[in-house]
Amino acid sequence: MKRSILIILLLLLVLPACGQTPSEFRPLPAALGDLRGVALGFEGLAPLAEGLYSAFLNLDNGDVVRLGGFNVNGNGRPIDGQGNIIDRFTADQNLFSSVSLVVSIEPLGIIGSTPGLAPILQGPFIDGIASLSVPAPLFLNDASGSYRVFTPTDGPDTNEGSGVWAVSGGGEPTLTLPPLNNLFIYEHFMVIGGMPITMGRFVVADSADFLNPWSGPLPAPAVPGEDFLANAPAGFTFPANLSGAQLVVTLEPLLNDSVIPSQLVVLQGTLPTPSAGGEVVQLTNETGNFPTGTAIIF
Repeated sequence: MKRSILIILLLLLVLPACGQTPSEFRPLPAALGDLRGVALGFEGLAPLAEGLYSAFLNLDNGDVVRLGGFNVNGNGRPIDGQGNIIDRFTADQNLFSSVSLVVSIEPLGIIGSTPGLAPILQGPFIDGIASLSVPAPLFLNDASGSYRVFTPTDGPDTNEGSGVWAVSGGGEPTLTLPPLNNLFIYEHFMVIGGMPITMGRFVVADSADFLNPWSGPLPAPAVPGEDFLANAPAGFTFPANLSGAQLVVTLEPLLNDSVIPSQLVVLQGTLPTPSAGGEVVQLTNETGNFPTGTAIIF
């Protein structure tokens, strides 16, 4: 009876938060014995239009426990496929020895026996509570930079408002980004008329990205950038008018390529209107908006 009353009190404290992580809750004592439930809450985690989130626990004996798949609603509450709030994830074994929790994105909606290749949140348990954060590269909050509007790949004074490159007028790289870890890669996108289009993936800020799919025939600077001049995909018209377009630099899962920018926006800026060439687009660090979460074992 005492155990049931304590669990009810826990649910009352944790679950009605509607998007607020249950960080003020004191964990249940180990004397309650068999602990098989986990409550999750998130701040800033975006609902997925495709795929699912998955949650996994790591135990101190090396076992991995799958909690299952979910999406989130606009208040950061986990929901099932019908939109019902998941108040409690239940495991088939005692979770008292849990070491950490990992939340991954499963783009195909298929959840295996271990976390997928696109982790987005993780954190260690301390007394039954885990504060979850993005496993991002160190010092990412110091990232900064700018892009210059011009089109070097089709010659001077030609369609100059249809490209951007992370280089100064004197030829110096203008992005400052920390070294990556083994989970992510940088990618930059232009959002034109609300539609994102990739400018390529890259590892370091002072070398070219891996692709220039839309550029012209002339050599490009050895920095991240793109001219939007050729091979326009469906829905776009090239040479592109970049006036008012949004430029974003994101963290993308290393082994999960998508045509849509991830929710992990590192840097962001808006091109001026009009953009005719020569303008400098200053970027704002957006890592303070990365999602967070809390997990509680009970």
